[in-house]
Amino acid sequence: MNDSETNVTDVISFILKKFRNEKVKQNLDVTSELILISRILYQRFQISNGIKVKEDKSLTLVKNEILKEIKDDDYYGLINKFISGYRQFRDRKLN
Repeated sequence: MNDSETNVTDVISFILKKFRNEKVKQNLDVTSELILISRILYQRFQISNGIKVKEDKSLTLVKNEILKEIKDDDYYGLINKFISGYRQFRDRKLN
């Protein structure tokens, strides 16, 4: 396994452990969501390791739909505030 695959496996294992602890029903929907998460993570880890990746059109479509939905969401401002707060927290922790 390369580093990207190991990182994805670690994240998915963490999620599955949380699902088990919270007794989340694991069915085909959950499996498809985990596959989507895995594909996104793998692509991100590859890019962060300087590896050029082929654009995955299905991921692009899903991300665009999510972004469109978020912008129309009543909690859009709260989501932006959360992301901004997380970035500031992360930056303080690194410095």
